[in-house]
Amino acid sequence: MWNITNVIEYKSKGFMTQVLLLNKDSKPIQYTSWRRAVVLLIKGKAEEIQENIEQLESYIKLGEYYIPKCIKLKEQMAIPNKELPFSRHNIFKRDNYTCQYCGKHLEDGELTLDHVYPKSRLGPDIWENLVTCCKECNQKKADKTPKEAHMKLLKRPIRPTFENDMGLTA
Repeated sequence: MWNITNVIEYKSKGFMTQVLLLNKDSKPIQYTSWRRAVVLLIKGKAEEIQENIEQLESYIKLGEYYIPKCIKLKEQMAIPNKELPFSRHNIFKRDNYTCQYCGKHLEDGELTLDHVYPKSRLGPDIWENLVTCCKECNQKKADKTPKEAHMKLLKRPIRPTFENDMGLTA
């Protein structure tokens, strides 16, 4: 059984070993500190993964104590949607490196970003107002809305989440 007094007595300056925290359904949530992992185990909120319990590589050695490198919560934890970083690269990835007006698939250097509602009219720099665009379509659209330029978007721009991230980088 876990004894918090014994583990706290182990003083390690700069000890940065992380423990993988899994949800009840065994999906990874995050890496956490070994200290937080011990607290979750002592409070009975988490348990060791039973599959690899005999293998020493599955544990972090702290003095004479061993802490599992992977623990699982006993109750399901709701994970809030985390936002992905807003970047030019992630917009290109979201749109699959495809011009959202003509459908041309292009390389990174051949693409531009277009404000659906023009920046000259105070269109914001947000996920829902920026799309991947080829240089020709960007020049044709200029500072008009797609409707004014008689151009149609292939798909509505959305704010990606980790569930629909399509390979975007965090």
